[in-house]
Amino acid sequence: MTPRGRQWIKDLFVRATTLYRGVRPQKTPWAEAFHLIAWPIAHALLPLEFHRPFAATLADLRVCSVGTDDENLYRAVRFAAPLPTARFATFLEDVGVVVSLTRSILRREGHELSEEIVNRFAADLEADDVARRSIRVARTIQRTVQATPEGARQLPPATRTEGRLQLRLANDDLLLEASFPPLDPPTTEHLRRSLRRRRFAPQLWGVTARIPSDQLLSGLPFPLRLRKIPGADALLFPDLDLEEFDPEDASILTGFELKLAPPHLFAVNEAGDIARLVIGSTISGHRKYWALLSEDEDAPEGACAVGEVGPLQCFELDPSNAEGARALARLGFKVRLGVSVRFAGAPSLETRANVPTYVAGDNRVLVPQRLNGDGSLAIELNGNSAAAGAMDVVRFIVEAGEHCVRVSSETDLREYAFRGVHAPPPPNAPVRVELRSEERTIQALLSGRFSFAVDSLAPIDGLSLTVDLEVGECVYSATGPLGLIPQPVSSEHGVMKALLSEEVRDRVSGAEAAILCARVGHLAMRSWNLERLVRPCWWELSSHPQLLSESGALKFGVVSAEAPVRAPIEGAACRGTYLLAPIALNQFEFGAAAPFATLCIAPRRGELFDPTIAMVSKPRLERRRRGVRGGVGLEDLTEAYLRWSLAETRSALGDIYRGQVTARIEEWIVELCCGSEWAQTEKELPRIGEWSLLEQVCQEMSLGGDGYVELTPEQSREIRRFAVGNIRCSLPALWARVGPPSDLDDVDYEALDLAFAKAYETLAERCRARGQNEVADSLEDADPGESPDQWIAAFANVRDRVELRALAEMLLPSNSAARLMALEVSQMTVDDVVEELFDWASSARKAFAGERPTREMLKACYALWIEPDLALALDWRTALDSLLVERSVARATRYLALRARQTRWGNI
Repeated sequence: MTPRGRQWIKDLFVRATTLYRGVRPQKTPWAEAFHLIAWPIAHALLPLEFHRPFAATLADLRVCSVGTDDENLYRAVRFAAPLPTARFATFLEDVGVVVSLTRSILRREGHELSEEIVNRFAADLEADDVARRSIRVARTIQRTVQATPEGARQLPPATRTEGRLQLRLANDDLLLEASFPPLDPPTTEHLRRSLRRRRFAPQLWGVTARIPSDQLLSGLPFPLRLRKIPGADALLFPDLDLEEFDPEDASILTGFELKLAPPHLFAVNEAGDIARLVIGSTISGHRKYWALLSEDEDAPEGACAVGEVGPLQCFELDPSNAEGARALARLGFKVRLGVSVRFAGAPSLETRANVPTYVAGDNRVLVPQRLNGDGSLAIELNGNSAAAGAMDVVRFIVEAGEHCVRVSSETDLREYAFRGVHAPPPPNAPVRVELRSEERTIQALLSGRFSFAVDSLAPIDGLSLTVDLEVGECVYSATGPLGLIPQPVSSEHGVMKALLSEEVRDRVSGAEAAILCARVGHLAMRSWNLERLVRPCWWELSSHPQLLSESGALKFGVVSAEAPVRAPIEGAACRGTYLLAPIALNQFEFGAAAPFATLCIAPRRGELFDPTIAMVSKPRLERRRRGVRGGVGLEDLTEAYLRWSLAETRSALGDIYRGQVTARIEEWIVELCCGSEWAQTEKELPRIGEWSLLEQVCQEMSLGGDGYVELTPEQSREIRRFAVGNIRCSLPALWARVGPPSDLDDVDYEALDLAFAKAYETLAERCRARGQNEVADSLEDADPGESPDQWIAAFANVRDRVELRALAEMLLPSNSAARLMALEVSQMTVDDVVEELFDWASSARKAFAGERPTREMLKACYALWIEPDLALALDWRTALDSLLVERSVARATRYLALRARQTRWGNI
């Protein structure tokens, strides 16, 4: 259009504004510079180019649009867009339009706007992936703010977490790596647990291999394995389902940014193995650079090829020669040759900050670089100046406050700003030991209720765990492999089993206090003081057992293991394994837990499995609280279950027999609450972890073997054990990448085959050391290998067993199974699980026969399965009504409890 035509259009808008009370462009520098186009833009409600920035602004809004007046809402919108472009800033100056659009888009209904206009905006925003994601976050935050009382829940301020790229040359292979700056420790820990529960391992832009969530939050570089170059508008986390996360987590995740749009330029370090992304267009001419180009771009003239990263190619450019300088100029970079210095001393506290920060009192050293023999630099700091030649250095002490070092030569001047601060608090330890049990007593340790977890910033394998138990002047110790971190450690862990031998149990059972210390190599250590639980009544074993209290001896009876659900009988005959339990205690005087202060007596010698317990006949189960005419109800079973599960023992064999009786009663409770089909399926569940299951599946599917090499059953077991150990070392994040869908590529499948090849070599070396040379020769000639389809099927088999898919298919309502299966229960506390159960119950309330269970009731139901001692402090008798009436609640809590118990079944 000609200038006269554009002026004519402006005149039309001016006249229309006068006649119909239209709007005028705001007096901004942009509107004055583009005074013609500013008129039609001022009359547009929401131009297409403003869709993304306006949607991002609404996602950063932290006030409720319903109960906020127009003035405060407009002020909050302006605050949420701190750095708008000139044109977008002009759009934001119109208070009426901004407020109307904000209320209409967030509430999905017209606010001073017609329904047709609101529907058109909704369709346009839905068609744009970036804008649609931002609007979903904004509406999720609005729902949370509206449903939460004022001040009860504070949403974090909107932040942008911008990642950085770097190139690494290792073993002649070029790797493209990315990293995100670490968040503050509380946010990092909360977000890590949330991502682990949902097994969130994203494919960045949908084109990379899956990245474990721990690596995203560790602050450490992780490799990007690209299949293709992402599009300009591709979302960083395309597989992120915002509905699964809390508004706080969704707000943080949508703030992650990482830009990959070649060409990129990377500055190479002196060792020539790491190159970091260049920010800006002016670069120094005193170092070399790597240019990352797409595969369809031509190589720069005179450039040396470094390697390839998927669809990208990398070339080295040296600005000191003419060809390299011209190539850099064509890429849009200006080469500058001037002052060059290096600083030595303590590193900056903030590695990627624009202004480095050092602790006040640190010594810094300035070293001139690239000076001729006669050249010198003038250095000035805080009014003091000095001159330094090519062989000189300048030392200075950091003081608190803002400072700037001015370094000048005859032709150039550079300023190096830095900041001095007081010593910060110590950073998070790379490895942490955290207590996971609520009870710190000797009884909890001996009964298997005491557990702790070892966690780290990123997955680590190969560390050793040492546990010391100090009782009086004796110290018992056990050391063994820890396994892949994060790793829960309970009484079923190999190190704890080795520590709590029968001799140690006998010594500890009579002690009043003990100290348990856990050490992970030289990286972490944690100790706990364990005391004996003081109960209102206690047992004393001398010539004959006595139940004592402050008021004297109390009545007690006997419960035989052959009839474990019967009430205690005073003066009954005692033989085999039996239980001593109080009779007719006044709960108002001794407390609700007193009836379950029991003692299990077992033979001093015997087999590990008592055949009489296995032959116990099942009573007639009745789906009611109390049984009648010889039947057994749920409350009868639960009381018996608590008596046996919380009983004290004075020997290791007694603890084993007590656990067998408890498991038997628990089977009957499960059958009564969850159904006979559920109970039968539960009996067939494997009691081993993922890596042990992989060994079993490899045996069932005959994976990793060489058909031409004959092996004995013992040799086959050793090879599978060696191979799975090699897989754990080479692919520690395997289970986060097997899907569905599977994210493994040809390199990973080669690593799997190589793990079995190394296993054959290891076994061959052992056989040769034993003098079995013929067997060793045949093992060394083995060539194992499997197709990717076979490995995918094997991993799917393992995942189905770990997720207890056979039980998950029976969860009620059936459409809620996926939500419960996605939780990583082994990383959650009891309160975390209860919160997820309450959210599940809220979404499935229509499937209940009665009202939705409360949090306290769900906690009591879950505690009965997983921590019976915790259930005693809750209203567990009322919770039995939910287990009886609502089969969906019984199955959901039982399913999550079994998932949590997997940490005790094996190293997961």
